[in-house]
Amino acid sequence: MKHSLVRTVAALAGSAILTIGAIGSAKAFTFDETDINQDRVIVIAQPRPFGGYQLLIVEQVSDKRKCWSESGSNPVKVDPLLVTFDFTGICGRATDSNGFSIRMAGTDLALKYTLTLETVDGNVLLMGTPVDYQGKSVIIGRTNGDVNDFMKISLDPAWRLSKRAYQGRTLGHFYFTTNEPAPGEIGNTGGNTGGNTGGNTGGNTEAIPQPIPIPIPQPIPIPQPIPQPIPQEIPIP
Repeated sequence: MKHSLVRTVAALAGSAILTIGAIGSAKAFTFDETDINQDRVIVIAQPRPFGGYQLLIVEQVSDKRKCWSESGSNPVKVDPLLVTFDFTGICGRATDSNGFSIRMAGTDLALKYTLTLETVDGNVLLMGTPVDYQGKSVIIGRTNGDVNDFMKISLDPAWRLSKRAYQGRTLGHFYFTTNEPAPGEIGNTGGNTGGNTGGNTGGNTEAIPQPIPIPIPQPIPIPQPIPQPIPQEIPIP
């Protein structure tokens, strides 16, 4: 690559914002979705400086300059070229839950599922996991290999990328979309709602059972002695 991995990771990670609380407190709206050209967007496993991967989506908005390049196979390595120039108006980028969420069978599940990257048997899997751990996770895509570099995530056949829409206007928020319903107890209970942050289908979503969480015992509080007032000295006249 033409630029160092550490510099690239720092440049991309610098804009990531923790948004779980923001989404939970945002006003709920009814959202639609609109299909996009799958060839103009890429899903990437971005290596973190201290291990693991972060999810990154890059979109080719205009053809003025290339936003990324690909090389190799199993896995496909990605060179995120957008970090080498001012990509405003040329490339789109999403790095956290402000920028992407899951939509299943027409239901926006931004408040029901979180997106994670898990390394399993030499492969990096993109997974949707219920936020309350009640239900089953689904596999959305995979890298087909694991190297300490930027890697392309190939979505499974049932999945595609789309964009969130509101009252006919396309927003910047990406959906990982499938026509299959959510597995387990979650079903279609989420409603077409989410925070105001604005293909190809087929096959079945792959579900992974989740362990039942065991509550952590809490210590029994020990009563504390009630502090006594300190007597004040009475002045002698």
